[in-house]
Amino acid sequence: MPRLTAAGRLPLLILVGLAVLAVAVIPTLPAPRAGAGGPELRYLGGEVKTLDPAFIGDAADVQLLLQLYAGLTRLDEEGEPYPSLAESWTVSDDGRTYTFVLRDGLTFSDGTPLTAEDVRRSWLRVLDPATGSTAPDVLSVIEGAAQRLAGGSEDEVAIRAEGQTLEVRLRHPAAYFPAITATPTAFVVPPAADASADWQAVGDFVGSGPYVAHRMEGDTLFLHANEMYVAGAPPIAVIEWLTDLDGDVPTAYANEEVDLSGIGSFDASWIAYDADLGPALHAAAALGVQYFGFDITRPPFSDARVRRAFALALDRPRLVELAEGSASTPASSVVPPALWPDGLEDDHEHDPQEAARLLDEAGYADRGDLGEIIVNGAGLDVAPAVATWREMLGVRIAVENMEFRDYLSALETHPPHVFTINWIADYPSPHALYSLLLLPDAASNYGGWTDPAFVELLEAASGADDDAEQADAYRQVDARVDAEAPVIPWSYATSWWLVRPGLRGLGNLTTGLLDLGRVGWDG
Repeated sequence: MPRLTAAGRLPLLILVGLAVLAVAVIPTLPAPRAGAGGPELRYLGGEVKTLDPAFIGDAADVQLLLQLYAGLTRLDEEGEPYPSLAESWTVSDDGRTYTFVLRDGLTFSDGTPLTAEDVRRSWLRVLDPATGSTAPDVLSVIEGAAQRLAGGSEDEVAIRAEGQTLEVRLRHPAAYFPAITATPTAFVVPPAADASADWQAVGDFVGSGPYVAHRMEGDTLFLHANEMYVAGAPPIAVIEWLTDLDGDVPTAYANEEVDLSGIGSFDASWIAYDADLGPALHAAAALGVQYFGFDITRPPFSDARVRRAFALALDRPRLVELAEGSASTPASSVVPPALWPDGLEDDHEHDPQEAARLLDEAGYADRGDLGEIIVNGAGLDVAPAVATWREMLGVRIAVENMEFRDYLSALETHPPHVFTINWIADYPSPHALYSLLLLPDAASNYGGWTDPAFVELLEAASGADDDAEQADAYRQVDARVDAEAPVIPWSYATSWWLVRPGLRGLGNLTTGLLDLGRVGWDG
C-alpha cells in the first residue's frame, strides 16, 4: 500500500447560517459490553513497523493501526462508514461542507479528554510537511490541504473545531468523505504526537482505538483491551499479535499455535480440499490491483499511442493465468470488482495488430528507435508480459530487479520506463484508486501522468448527486484511463484466511479489513 496529493481553499462558513441536508446519521455503535474477556486471540499480524497512523507503509500497518486508533467513522462488514467518535454528521446543500458532532465524554486510553480539536490537530499533523507523513493525500480533498503540504499556512486548511463540533470544507463534493474519515490516516492521535520517531512506544502507548500496545515479548506484541474505547471494551481482552512463526502457517494453525492468519494462494489451493483445514478457509474480496505503470515524463511513453500499444499487446486473461495461476484474476480496471460502479464491464482489450499500427503511427516503424526499454520486476512476475512485448512488438527490453525498499525510493526519483506495483484502496470507493494513483499531483502518480480531461471527469464523478449519475461518471473516468493508458491494470489478488471455529464478528474479512474490536469467541 504505497501513497499521495491535490488542491483548494475557502473561508469558514458560519454554522448558524449553513443550510444542511437532512443527512444526520443515527448512531450505530455496537451495544455497550460488560467488558473484555474470554480466551486470548493469536493473530499472525506480521512485523510491527510503526505505531503511528501518519506513517503507513503497507496493508499490514493498516491492520495494526485499525486496532490502536479510532476515527470519526469506522467501516462495517460491507465497507460502509458508521459513526464512531462522531455521533452524527450533516452535509451542506452543495455537498462540500461536512459538520461532525462528536460524542460526549470521549477520552484517549489514558483518560485524557478527546474533543473535536484533537481531530483537527491530528489531521493538521498529517498535512504538516515537517511530519513527512507517508499518506497525506487521503486528506487532500479538504480545501487548503495541498497548499499546506506544499509549505503553506495551516490556517488555510478548512478545518474548524469548537467543542465537540468539527466542520470541514471540501474542494468539491465527495460522497465518499465519511469513508475517508474511517481510514488510519484520519485517525485521532493523542496530544503528545509530534514529528519524532519515538513519541509513541509499546508499554507507554496512548491511543483511541479498541486496543493498546501493552508489551512486546520476543516475536509477540500483546494488545490489551482499551476500557475507554468509544464502543466499550472489545469482547477479547488480549490479542497476541504474532510477528513471526518458526514454520509455515497451515502447520502452526493445525498445531493450535495461531487462531487467525492470512495465507498465500498456493496454500489456499490445497487447503480447500483438506478435510481438516478446509472448513477454516475463508476468502476476502480483493480491494487491490497489481499494475504496470509508465514513466510518462520522457519518450517513448510520453506518447499515449506507445502506451496504448503496450497495453493492447497483452492478452491479460491468458498471461495472468500463466504468471499467477488461480491466485489472481486478470484486471481490466485499476478499480477492483468489489468497488466497481454499476455498469462497469470486465472488458479485456487485446489487439496486436492495432498495437503495431499505433507504434508505426507514433514514429517507431523501426522498433530500434524505441531504444532499450527498462522494465522493473520488483512488484510482480513480469516475464509473460515482457516475452509478449518482445515477440509481438519487436521491442528490446531489459529487466531489472532490486530490493523493494530501494525500488520505492527509485520510483519517486528516477522510475524505470515500465514499473510494477500493487496498490490497495485506502477507502472503499473507486475514487481511492483513481485519485491516489493518477491525479497529476498525487505522490503515488509515479509515472507523472497529467491529463486535464481525466481530472475534470473524476471531479464530476466525485460530485455526482445519485448512484446512477455517479456510476455513469465513473464509467467515463475508466474509459479515459483506458484510452490514455497511463497504467496497465494487470491482476486482482484474492486474499485468503484461516479462521479458528468459534470466532465471530469477522464479517469485515469480506472487504479485506480486520477490526478486532468487533471480534469475539462464541459462548
